[in-house]
Amino acid sequence: MRILAVALAIALSITSPVKAETAAPPTGCGFQSLGTLPLTGATTAGTARDGARVYSVTSSASGPAMLGIRNAADATLVAERPLPYALGSWAVTVAPDHSVYVGSYNATAGAMGRLFRYDPATDKVSELGIAVPGETFVWTVAASPDGSAVYGGTSPNGRLFRYDTATGQISDLGSPVPGEQYIRDLAIAKDGTIYAGMGAASMKVAVLKPDGTLIKVIDPPIQGSGYAYDLDVVAGRLLVRFGTSTGANPMGVYDLAGNRWRDVVEDVDSLTVGGGARGERVYLFQGEELAVYDIKRRKTTRLGFTDFGGGAARPLGWIGHTLVGTSSTGRMWHYDRKSGRGKLFDSTLTGQPVSIRSMGVGPDGRVYAGGFFTGGLAAYDPVTGAAQFWPNVGQSEGIVTHKGKLYLGVYPGARIYEFDGTEPRLLLGLADQEQDRPFAMVSAGDWLAFGTVPKAGTVGGALGLLDPATGRSVIRRDLIPGHSIIALAYRDGVLYGTTSAFGGTSTPQGEARAFAYDIATDTLKWTSTPVPGDLALGSITFDGEGRLWGLTPDTLFELDPATGQTLRSVRHQTYPWSTATQVWLDTNIELGRDGMLYGKVQGKAYRIDRAAMTLTLIARPISILLKGPDQHMYLSRFENFSTYRLCG
Repeated sequence: MRILAVALAIALSITSPVKAETAAPPTGCGFQSLGTLPLTGATTAGTARDGARVYSVTSSASGPAMLGIRNAADATLVAERPLPYALGSWAVTVAPDHSVYVGSYNATAGAMGRLFRYDPATDKVSELGIAVPGETFVWTVAASPDGSAVYGGTSPNGRLFRYDTATGQISDLGSPVPGEQYIRDLAIAKDGTIYAGMGAASMKVAVLKPDGTLIKVIDPPIQGSGYAYDLDVVAGRLLVRFGTSTGANPMGVYDLAGNRWRDVVEDVDSLTVGGGARGERVYLFQGEELAVYDIKRRKTTRLGFTDFGGGAARPLGWIGHTLVGTSSTGRMWHYDRKSGRGKLFDSTLTGQPVSIRSMGVGPDGRVYAGGFFTGGLAAYDPVTGAAQFWPNVGQSEGIVTHKGKLYLGVYPGARIYEFDGTEPRLLLGLADQEQDRPFAMVSAGDWLAFGTVPKAGTVGGALGLLDPATGRSVIRRDLIPGHSIIALAYRDGVLYGTTSAFGGTSTPQGEARAFAYDIATDTLKWTSTPVPGDLALGSITFDGEGRLWGLTPDTLFELDPATGQTLRSVRHQTYPWSTATQVWLDTNIELGRDGMLYGKVQGKAYRIDRAAMTLTLIARPISILLKGPDQHMYLSRFENFSTYRLCG
């Protein structure tokens, strides 16, 4: 429940896997669809309440996301309405006329972050257009008290926009703090003053007039980078929850009349800190437990309620003396202020397909796939065609087998888990070293090796070595200064890696590098720049003759493993490096049993002739490519799962 994705990470505890589904295994040669893996979930990052109704948006792998309408009194489902072009939403608000506004996300070309309006009187959803051209994510929306406008904040360029409810026009009001990538949350005071929480570097709060004119910028009361995440105006105070790159989540209390910070409350987890506020008392979550904060006395009292359904708890407001809230796992909860008792309701929202985020080969000869956002883990048996699903597993960025066991690299906090098919066991986490995404994972002799991307607002990934048998670990932060480590290969005591010049910021730290790291001596043997001008290199692999190959978004290259020298390279297509704001691992490359290389790049899968350095298209659109335990290729796109069978 810490910052951006912890807010959506599901606790890693397993009850029992979903019963296996079975389909006939494929035969023959070439590309064949395998349908979808049983990865589903109801993730509701964006939610709001209006009287007797709760509005929540359930994310979907390929869309459309669904606006779910439930009764606040008992969580029963009233209706679900599709949101065209949307994959999900963090941004839901209710205007004074009871219209529900939703800001969406979708990085697909032509889709972008859009604004929607739901009219409860007519039960109709209207798509109002792209919020700001080029912005893929609307993180927050807030309605003005007089109902004349709805404001929103976006990424990747931190833009503020205004929707005029009378004319239907959307205006781009610019970036309140130039250089910041995100507007993570908005609060609007009764006089129409706008407070915009910024990130991922400074955590500043921009104060603006209703027309978007900047009044001032409030510096945070704490040091570091991250987000001014959740804002609310209560009893003359501006409440701001800061999601920091170190994983801390303090809430600042700012005196609007005195123009100064009056208090900092540690360990605040809830996404809407002002939910349920009455006068000078604010209900929030602290340490995953419901608490009440007295603004005047500057005192927090925990209330003992913890059964909110996992994920991120969101207090929404009161029905009598009952506080109504939701969890990002799609469940609703009640807390009775008088009795001190809580109640958790089962989710009544329809689970939506989850995008496949990562794939890896398990020790049992199955292909494992991790889910995006909602998380979850699925396994597919190429021999029988049976599939299995474990719902309560966090978002796996990397999956690998090491010494007969399966390991998961989970976001956020770069957590490494061992998974035996029943319950993941946490071995290590690097949140305290500002690490988040363990994309790169490889078995390296006695060591499980992994490389990471740092948290938002920071640079400098890490190379990690872990011996699961003893628990010993070696962590080398910033091995390649300022760079994330996105891919690894292992051979004869040496780890070979590639980097991305991007970390958790939009500013690249030079050109992407390749490197060789000697495990025994804990030293770098060499570093090189295989493709000058490229800011991220992508996956690497050895062929049968011990030659090292790499595939970047625009170039295929061969390296000398002894020196790092580029022996051959060919540019296979163009890539817009000059406008790229964040590129991590965007390619896959595998050696086929037919001696060919197989790669995925820019949404396409290719067969690669090593001798001629030529690429032949075999499938599109594709997001992930993996060589399976049966030596055939497995591919995914959103929730879709397929195979490319190598024959001959």
